[in-house]
Formats: sequence, structure tokens, C-alpha cells
Amino acid sequence: MMVPTHLAAGLFSGAGAVAWLQVPPVPTVWLLLGALIGALLPDIDHPKSWLGRRLPLLSLPLSAIFGHRGITHSLLAVVGVVWALQQALTQWNAIHHGHWHWVGVGVAVGYLSHLLGDFATHGGVPWLWPFKKRFSLPLTFRSGSWFERMLFFAFGTGTLYLLILRFAPWALHDALALWQQLST
Repeated sequence: MMVPTHLAAGLFSGAGAVAWLQVPPVPTVWLLLGALIGALLPDIDHPKSWLGRRLPLLSLPLSAIFGHRGITHSLLAVVGVVWALQQALTQWNAIHHGHWHWVGVGVAVGYLSHLLGDFATHGGVPWLWPFKKRFSLPLTFRSGSWFERMLFFAFGTGTLYLLILRFAPWALHDALALWQQLST
């Protein structure tokens, strides 16, 4: 998937976590920020990716050792990232008394959204790395295709819906009431 679609999927996943966990408004911002970071993080293994161009000292060695869609696109990486975040943010929260744990939740959700997005493309992902076999859905799409553009729109619409549902459910109720008045 392309960067905008990964970001949209990360935001959608983050909004789903916000709705499911009933996150208050201020921590929601932190969770969504974490989801954006997590949605880009797996591609750190590609020096020409958006994140790889900004962090070449990390991207180049990862690419040389593991290649693109290697370890960073595996379940092992998900577990490692979640564990490292939990360790780091537990210490950080103890010192700074903030909403940092919500950033960690967001990164985890965004990271998973990235892997699921790539799982739906022709290239697939090596879920069971170090085994190199890549897995993908039975029906896949090409990155940059019209279908991916439709996904981008669907993720954006879904994100708005979930955030409105969480923080302003009355807006959806009023919109439905207006629609019913106009359609009769």
C-alpha cells in the first residue's frame, strides 16, 4: 500500500480503538498520533520509504540485513514493538505522569493496520519470519490501484464516522433525522 492509504488505515484503526476502549478526548489525540507513527513504522526497512528517507541511519542497516518486508512485517516484530513500547512508556509515564501509554496503544494498532494492509496486496507479508514464505489474502490488489484509492476514501469516511460516534453521537442522530425528513 502507499503512504496515504497506510496513514488512513492507521487513523481508522486508531479511531476504532478509541471507540472500543472509550478513550477520553485528550488521550485520543495521543492515540491517533501513535497510530500514524505505527502505520509508517514497518516500512523503516526500506530506505526509499517515507520514514526510511528521514531515518537513513536506521533504515539502511535494516534493509541490508533483512530486506524490505522482512522482519519488520512479521508477527515477531509486532510482539517486539509492543513489548519495547510497553517497557519504555511504563518508565516514561512514571516520570512524566502523562498520556504516553495511549501513544503506545496507537503505535501497536497502527503497526498492525500496516501489516494487514500489506497482507491484502500482491506482495503479502512474512507473518512467520524468519520463515521467508509470504502470506496474502486470496483476493489481493496492486499498490496504487483504483481499489487502493477507494480504500483510502473508505478509511477516511470510517474514521470520521467512528470519531463522531464516540464524541458526538447526537450529530449522527440529528443527521439521520434530517435525512428522514428530507426523504419523506
